[in-house]
Amino acid sequence: MQIKNLEVPIEIRALRTANVYFIDSNDKFIFDTGMSENSYKYIKSNMNINDIDYIIVSHLHIDHLGGAMYFNRINNIPVYISKNDYNYIKNFIKDNDFYFNSYKELLKTGGVPEMLINEILNSHPLIKFINYYNELNIKILDFTPNNFEVIDVPGHSPGSIVLYSKSEKLLFSGDHILNRITPNISVYSKDKDYLGLYINSLEKIKNLDVQTVYPGHGEIFHNYQERINEILKHHNNRIDTILEILKSWKSPYEVASEIEWSKGRKMETMNYMEKNFAIMETMAHLIYMHNKDLIKMSINSGVNKYII
Repeated sequence: MQIKNLEVPIEIRALRTANVYFIDSNDKFIFDTGMSENSYKYIKSNMNINDIDYIIVSHLHIDHLGGAMYFNRINNIPVYISKNDYNYIKNFIKDNDFYFNSYKELLKTGGVPEMLINEILNSHPLIKFINYYNELNIKILDFTPNNFEVIDVPGHSPGSIVLYSKSEKLLFSGDHILNRITPNISVYSKDKDYLGLYINSLEKIKNLDVQTVYPGHGEIFHNYQERINEILKHHNNRIDTILEILKSWKSPYEVASEIEWSKGRKMETMNYMEKNFAIMETMAHLIYMHNKDLIKMSINSGVNKYII
C-alpha cells in the first residue's frame, strides 16, 4: 500500500490545515478533500488527478468536504460519504428553514443572548456554506475499499467514519481521533446524546491493532490506545469542571462562559464560530451528564438550567 499525505491550508484560524490522503491499495482514492476551491487547487498542484478513481469523505464538516464539489464537477470523480451524514446533508438541503429554526431554538434553550444567536447563525458552517451543500453531488458509501474496513464512529458528526486496515495495522481517523487536540463534540439534535455516541465510538475501536494513525488534522502518530485514553480522560476532566460550576442553577451558555478552554482561553475572546463550538460542546456534556444522572435539569422561561 502506498500513501501520500498532503497538509492542505484551510480557512479556519484555529486549525489552519487539514490532511488529505492519497491511498493506493489497488483501489486508488483520496480520503477527505480540504475546505474549498483553494484546497482543490492545492491538491491538484501536488497530485496527479488522473490517478484518483474516487473520493471518500470522513464526515460532513466543510473542512473535509469542501473540495469535493470541484473534483466531481471539474474532473468527474465520484464522492462518497457515510449513509448517516449523507442523510443529514440531504435533510438539511430539503428544508433549510427547518434546520435554521431548530438550531436557533437549540441556542435559545441554551440561554444564549438573542444578539449572539444571530451572529452565531450567520457564522455557522452549514448555514454559511449553504449554497455549497446545495450544489454537492455526493453518493452513499455502499462499498468497502480494497484492504480496508469502514467503521461507523458517530459522535463528532452523525455519520463519521474511519478506515481501518488490519493487514497494515493503520487507521485513517478523520476527526474521530486527533493527536494534539480533542475533536469538538456538538449537538445535531436535541433528542440525541452525541458525547455518549462519541465515547461509545472510541470504546468500539479502542482494541483494534493499530500502529499508525493518519488523522484529519495534525501529524501522523503511533500511540493509538494511549491517545484514546487521553481523550476519554479529557472528557472526564471536563465533566468534573462542569460539576464544580453547577453549584447553582445555570444554563449551557453560562456554563460555557465559565469554562477555561484550550490554552486558557475564555469564551469571550473567541470569534462567533468558536463560541458556537464552545456552547454546543458544553451542551453535549450537559446532555450526557443528565442522562447519566450526574446533574438535574429544569426549564425556566424556556431556558434549560442545570445543577448538581
